[in-house]
Amino acid sequence: MAKSAFKHASADASPGFLLWKLTTLWRQKLEEILGRYGINQTQYAILASLKWFEEQGEPTTQSHLVEHAKIEKMTVSKSIRLLEQAGFVLRSTSTRDQRAVAVRFTESGSKIIRKAIAAVENADDEFFGVLNQRQLAEFKTLTADLIGKNGSSDIAG
Repeated sequence: MAKSAFKHASADASPGFLLWKLTTLWRQKLEEILGRYGINQTQYAILASLKWFEEQGEPTTQSHLVEHAKIEKMTVSKSIRLLEQAGFVLRSTSTRDQRAVAVRFTESGSKIIRKAIAAVENADDEFFGVLNQRQLAEFKTLTADLIGKNGSSDIAG
């Protein structure tokens, strides 16, 4: 009998495959929710990050969005262009740095993201609510650790 190409005896013994399955389930849930607001998951990540920046007094620049959301620079640029065409955001030169592009909400964009955030946070509670408090805290700690140790510093590239 030929040696298996796989390291694990069971597919679910692979942490990467488990992550794939979990991510797929989460993405399906988000697609359903965000479709109601006319945005996709990347656009949601950008808009939610932008809302976070506004509330925290952080710079609302494209480069800060790239860094915060871990989305490639070109993808952020294209997505913001589409969000601008949809009437959700406006772009301008940053008042803090003339080389940077600032992004801000339109009135309709601000309304949409507030509704979308509430819907996604409700989905968050439902999806992750199958874990008890200790398990959820551990999941968040482990996930943040994995992101911190594997996050590419050249994502803006």
